[in-house]
Amino acid sequence: MASMKIVRILDANEEVEWPGGNILDDNDDFVVVDLGENVVFENVEGYISVQKDYKVDNCVWQVHKTDADPFPSQPHAHCIGGPTRFVGNKLHLGTRQLFAGAKPLDLFLHKKPFTKLIKLIQPKFPSIKLPLES
Repeated sequence: MASMKIVRILDANEEVEWPGGNILDDNDDFVVVDLGENVVFENVEGYISVQKDYKVDNCVWQVHKTDADPFPSQPHAHCIGGPTRFVGNKLHLGTRQLFAGAKPLDLFLHKKPFTKLIKLIQPKFPSIKLPLES
């Protein structure tokens, strides 16, 4: 049985992490990567697609076009990498406030990395003006 490879795509202007493989196609929704033979699932062309993540400073953020949970904002960002105390929290894309589930934390992402994150994710949401109104 082939081993599963974990792949994370970060913004092209930043560090890009690949456990081997070549980028074949990249757009705002997905990146197609050839990881060779050690992949469990692939499409008919032999490629897999992975969601684009955004690394800003020490945190990696993921923003979904459709999210079953519209809280704290629609859209909002999920911290999926970085300092342990932030991983799993959500970010309001207007107020910059972090949330642990539905509980607002007394923490706000600094303006500079927030502005950078907004700039990176804006192309994914062309019909929504970011940052969101509070």
